[in-house]
Amino acid sequence: MKILAANQNSQKLPIWGMIAINEQVEFVTMNDREKYLFDLQGFLVVRDFLSNTEVSVLNQAIDANPDKRFEHPRADLDGTPLDGEFGPFWHYDGMLTWPDPWCQPFRHLLAHPKVIPYLNTLLGRGWKLDHSVDILTATTGCQGMGIHGSGNVTFNGSRFYAYQNNRMRCGLIVCEYYLTDVNPGDGGLCVIPGSHKANFPCPDDIRMWETNQEIVFNIPAKAGDLVIFNEATSHGVLPWRAAHERRVAFYRYTPKYLHYAGGVYQMQMPEWVSELTEAQQAVLEPPYIYNRPLIETDGETLVRPRREGE
Repeated sequence: MKILAANQNSQKLPIWGMIAINEQVEFVTMNDREKYLFDLQGFLVVRDFLSNTEVSVLNQAIDANPDKRFEHPRADLDGTPLDGEFGPFWHYDGMLTWPDPWCQPFRHLLAHPKVIPYLNTLLGRGWKLDHSVDILTATTGCQGMGIHGSGNVTFNGSRFYAYQNNRMRCGLIVCEYYLTDVNPGDGGLCVIPGSHKANFPCPDDIRMWETNQEIVFNIPAKAGDLVIFNEATSHGVLPWRAAHERRVAFYRYTPKYLHYAGGVYQMQMPEWVSELTEAQQAVLEPPYIYNRPLIETDGETLVRPRREGE
């Protein structure tokens, strides 16, 4: 499925000296069914996104780096259905700089060719990685995490959902790659479908999974599936009850003009970035608009229009 967007070929207006964007270019997007489901639910499950080989090498990399694992602090959830013996998950960090070959499968996910249509649709072209890449794992007894995500109750420009002129736009979105199976009732990621459009605050007893549990959906998925959700969608973590380990890879993205961490700073890429492909490097660019590198459908080619017409 392709839609039209404005490109850089333009003409100068004789009076105002402004740039008039007048050329239309095509770029790849989600299909109509996927657009409908994301607009309806605030999340989308993409089945069989990763191949068995991709899942295997990601898990091998995790297994080879047990020293990178640390526990997320246990929260005070005593007396709530979210309580558990341990914190909600263990983290792994620094995957992009792990020694070869263990860093490579995580670098590959930065600008995976199959994810491009989804990020183009939800963020506009020129999207960028936000936060560090994260690996979350859980074992039996891990507690949950309270539901959060404000829908349309507040708007701060960083997490939101908007629809205008036949296009969806989001602030921060999360791509959660499942590296092990999650069956119904296992626990892990949960969402309140449609809550990205909510106009009223979520009551505390629902956030803590104490009442109206039927509206909270624990997303089942198989290893290799991808779940994409809007940060504005109410989401949390249910206690992990399965005998096997939960493993997911977290990649968060924002539009080209937005970044969660900032301030007055100088931007200098670390040396290891030179080892990445140009497309992977483009995902790590700081927020800006003019002449930003945009990744084409093949996941390799870059174009640099003065401004993408959105």
